[in-house]
Amino acid sequence: MGPLIMRRFVLIALLLASLACSRDTIDSAEWQRMSQDDRVLYVKSLVGAEKVKDAKGGGGKSYERPAEEYVAAIDAAIARGDQREVHEIFLELAH
Repeated sequence: MGPLIMRRFVLIALLLASLACSRDTIDSAEWQRMSQDDRVLYVKSLVGAEKVKDAKGGGGKSYERPAEEYVAAIDAAIARGDQREVHEIFLELAH
């Protein structure tokens, strides 16, 4: 891969990552349209935000399980008819 192509690839990857991480609210309908990889990335961003809160003394909650387990729990909640925004469901999953 040439340097120009590599720079474009990195730029596109950074842009997509920033877009994925910049959203803090996703409803259940949008969650269901997301790919599994996007769901995992979104949950990782939520876990990261809670760790930052905790590091700053802001009372972040503890999320020690792999992101995939939280995704599965969110999927199950939505399958049961939970219509809350995904971050609200996620916040209940803390230890």
